[in-house]
Amino acid sequence: MEHHAIGRPDGTLFEPSGAAPYSPKSYPPGLTQLFLCRNNSVNMKAWSVRETAERLGVSEQRVRAMVRSGRLQASKVGHRWVVESDAGDLRRSRPGRPLAAANAWALLALLSGESPDWVHPSARSRLRRRLSDFNWLEVSLADSQPRALVLRWRVLPGDLSKLQDAVRLVYSGLSANRPELDVVPSSRQIDAYVDERSLRDVELRFRPDQSSANPNLILRLPSHDWVLRQGAQAPRAVVAADLLRHDDPRVARAARRLLERLASD
Repeated sequence: MEHHAIGRPDGTLFEPSGAAPYSPKSYPPGLTQLFLCRNNSVNMKAWSVRETAERLGVSEQRVRAMVRSGRLQASKVGHRWVVESDAGDLRRSRPGRPLAAANAWALLALLSGESPDWVHPSARSRLRRRLSDFNWLEVSLADSQPRALVLRWRVLPGDLSKLQDAVRLVYSGLSANRPELDVVPSSRQIDAYVDERSLRDVELRFRPDQSSANPNLILRLPSHDWVLRQGAQAPRAVVAADLLRHDDPRVARAARRLLERLASD
């Protein structure tokens, strides 16, 4: 005899007597709020990534990173993650204070083989020790306090090459020439760090559309000038960190792989 889950008025589900309880590995596709029964007691609920992000007050990308690190228990349902937790567990899983921008830049300097002199020696030692914990490193860099003011503008496509000749840029993201990333650089968009003077020059000379829904110019005004002293290409660690939350999951995975290699060196 085939058994079916029965719906309660509040929208939750329970199993009729004698039916085998659902396991986290056998949710029907699309079912995101299912009570799991253990010893006839309801003690766990399943949440979609979006629902979990809303309850924790973080991005969906952060939730996926917490799943990868083991901080949240989850199962794959088709191509989607389902987070298995009760409301109390979710509250206890709320991330702490994000990493300060100065410390995030210090981490990137350490990953680049440099000693960040803008943080206290004790903080520098502590950050160096944390490099061996890649899950912490990835989440901390991806969700740190903003390392830069990021402006997404649009200029005439023909002005992109002129802009590169007119102002000093430190290329990052998909504009960086970093073969180690194993991602084809973008020629239709510029992603670069700039100083305040260069930013003003771009505004005055190229009159960018600063509210375009289709930007082709990503300018990053960093909170620390270390990255601006690195030549025309941002260090590999910076490029990887800037792509950790890229919309294309293949790019984000490539960024994580590069960051992990740098952390293990």
